[in-house]
Amino acid sequence: MRETMSIWFFAGVLFLAYGVVITSEGLWELAHPPLHRPVLYSLHAPIWWGAAMGLAGLAYTVRFWPRKH
Repeated sequence: MRETMSIWFFAGVLFLAYGVVITSEGLWELAHPPLHRPVLYSLHAPIWWGAAMGLAGLAYTVRFWPRKH
């Protein structure tokens, strides 16, 4: 019998990938600040939101990992 895979597993993998990319970009931006900084630059939003997305993606990926019964 074929095992079906939950769509939430793929959503988790996608969130995890986006979280890694956004966090990496935020860390790169922290090391190389832009010449004209946005008003709320000091909050480092890409780092926080990327980490939050990565953790959520990791939780969904682990929770909905395809298992053999």
